[in-house]
Amino acid sequence: MIFCLDLGNTRLKCGVMQQGELQQELFFPEDDLAGAVRRALDTFKPRASILSSVIDHPQELETLLAAHTTFIRLQHSIPLPIQLAYDKPETLGVDRIALAAGAWSQFPGQHSLIIGAGSAITYNFLHKTGAFLGGGISPGIDMRFRALHTFTDKLPLVKPDTQYSFIGYNTRQSILSGVQEGALAEVEGMIAAYGRRYGNFNVLLTGGNLDFFASRLKNKIFASPYLLYKGLNSIVERNVLDKS
Repeated sequence: MIFCLDLGNTRLKCGVMQQGELQQELFFPEDDLAGAVRRALDTFKPRASILSSVIDHPQELETLLAAHTTFIRLQHSIPLPIQLAYDKPETLGVDRIALAAGAWSQFPGQHSLIIGAGSAITYNFLHKTGAFLGGGISPGIDMRFRALHTFTDKLPLVKPDTQYSFIGYNTRQSILSGVQEGALAEVEGMIAAYGRRYGNFNVLLTGGNLDFFASRLKNKIFASPYLLYKGLNSIVERNVLDKS
């Protein structure tokens, strides 16, 4: 059993993996992260763990994981199942590395565009040779709503809502349409742009706003809510299980 921890800007969670498959997803509170992880370790007793973190997490967490498991902190410098053809790999978000590794575990030897629809929308292109080439980053849906409210004097803070009018008939509906339809058009446009350059490739969609995009995109996509866990698991297999 492997703990695959994903500490993101919105949620702190863990995939409990066994033989490459997700057995359970755990969510941790921010104010008792180490305590919650300790209790999970006592319950599941995993053999190995890996941490993907894009936040400032307490050092106590790594100490705890190292004491109870064979522990890996995901960094660009560890052995990976993919290659990082990125200008400064030390600046590359570890969540993007994990997503690319997850795509490679599902579609080795094929071009893949991985779209992470979370706090930010990330576009991550994995070449069929296994080289992560890079991609793009833009504001996520929630960030766009907050930006409209924060950087204007009178626009209200609107929350995402799947029921809205394409032509907004009031301010709230106009913001819903502008933000959500705009984000959808961006994603479709980016997929088309990659298609003009690379021809055939897989499109894998993941992240907290997966459902919104998956139900509306016209392109053929693979909805992969647990892609990051699969990528983390494949990295553990390369670094721990293959050497045992």
